[in-house]
Amino acid sequence: MEKESEFRILICDDEAYYLRDLSEKLKGYLQDRKIDAEITASLHADAVARQKMPYDIAFLDIQMRPLDGITLARTLRQYNERIIIFFVTAFPEYQDDVMDFQAFRFFEKPIRSERLYTGLDKALQYRDSLFVDVYVKTDSYVKKLHMDDILVVKTEGREICVVTGQETYTLWDTLEEWETKLNAPYFYRVHKSFLVNLHHVRQYSYKEIMMSNGEYVPIPSRKQSAFHRVWFDYLKGR
Repeated sequence: MEKESEFRILICDDEAYYLRDLSEKLKGYLQDRKIDAEITASLHADAVARQKMPYDIAFLDIQMRPLDGITLARTLRQYNERIIIFFVTAFPEYQDDVMDFQAFRFFEKPIRSERLYTGLDKALQYRDSLFVDVYVKTDSYVKKLHMDDILVVKTEGREICVVTGQETYTLWDTLEEWETKLNAPYFYRVHKSFLVNLHHVRQYSYKEIMMSNGEYVPIPSRKQSAFHRVWFDYLKGR
């Protein structure tokens, strides 16, 4: 039986030169790091969208026709919500659009090998961190969750609510216990009653955070400067 690759990488660019260049550099990275991955390289974004394939990492040119890279990225997230997106373009004015989409990183063409290696090293560290298991224990069952499935942990009265994208678990725990359990650097105690997953922050202002499920988390005035630093350090680390 043929061994299945560790993960799938997509490169989509409607310029053949850049597609070949990035493909060769990616092959070199995988060989150097001794990583087994399947690379798919395509000139046609619309064909990729029709395939409905769940990729783990994607390098997408922004300016493509008839389907641009940001539109393709939204489609790819329907088949793997944890896909790591790198946007690639020769036009740096698109960087604001990329940041709004919360891509992992933005590369200008042509991609330098050292930037590619650094970006992929961080992407794989991030990917590994997503699959750490934690356990929710209630009176009637024990449920295993991936750490990154958790959006918010919050206190409501004497109880704790662990909020995922699909369900909310009400527990007789303390927020301090969950802060210790969720010790990954992307969890932050933004309020005495809220622990948030920075991966799922979709909008941020000095007074509040909007999470990916639409929930708003308040930022106390005494924590606003600290969270501002944490948030931008997080973005720089991506």
